[in-house]
Amino acid sequence: MKRRIIATTAALVLGLLAGPVQAAIFDNVDISPRARGMGDAAVAVADDAFAPYFNPAGLARIQGVMLGNSYVKPYGVDFHEQMYLGGVIPGTAKLGNFGFGVRYYAVEYEDVFLDKEITYTLAHGIMLFEDLHSSVSLGTALNLYSLEFGPTVTDFDPGSDTVAGLDVGLLATLHRRTRIGVMVKNMNNPQIGLDNEELTSRLHGGIAYLPYDGVTTTFEFENTVDGETQYHGGVEFTLLGDLMLRTGVMTNPGKYTGGFGYHYQGFVVNYGFSSGGGVLSPSHQFGMTFAWGGETQ
Repeated sequence: MKRRIIATTAALVLGLLAGPVQAAIFDNVDISPRARGMGDAAVAVADDAFAPYFNPAGLARIQGVMLGNSYVKPYGVDFHEQMYLGGVIPGTAKLGNFGFGVRYYAVEYEDVFLDKEITYTLAHGIMLFEDLHSSVSLGTALNLYSLEFGPTVTDFDPGSDTVAGLDVGLLATLHRRTRIGVMVKNMNNPQIGLDNEELTSRLHGGIAYLPYDGVTTTFEFENTVDGETQYHGGVEFTLLGDLMLRTGVMTNPGKYTGGFGYHYQGFVVNYGFSSGGGVLSPSHQFGMTFAWGGETQ
């Protein structure tokens, strides 16, 4: 009886969460506190350890090894959490660079396991063209989605399943100060489970402009195959060389965002905030990146 009450309560709360954000399995929960602080606009500024997720083409522009992680309880709800660990491994000019990522999301209510989603990502980025002022890079990412549900209130075990999804991205730099990014997420239209539930395929397109050194502005649209569209915009300011302040907005649902990062000897500590977009509480995300052996182009 206790298990039935717990599962029913959790399902009702998850239903409340699902309404405004159109949640589904492997939903598009932001993995980066930097991107969250900039309105989730990242496809044109994917230049850190989170590039395998946001736009693998950005891997080609990173010199040296880079690692990053993050943690968030979406909307401040205690019974679910998301963690991410990713990185970049440099190759050669001919081979390109490589990236990896692991995203873990779980729902557990009063010690009752309900849902676990793990995404394993292997990515590659290579420079197609580069001169003194401009460049074009291509990236691909293979995602292995692993889904497991806990037993139902009648002790039926729904089991688990695994499926692969493919992402393809492009990133172009024009005259050093303008970047244009495009990525197709899950372009192979993967389906998971006996019900063949589709994992959402999305098209991301964005532009970033650096009007001054230390200032980045970016705008992005995100469109799903069912016609839902979101718009994202953000700004990042670098102060005193080490402190970065960020702010942004997004639509559908409408949210305002903010955050900061602090750089010290290769380490960057990041915090990102986003409002709940209605009746939900804000989300607070923390993370860290570490780079050595080079810099982003």
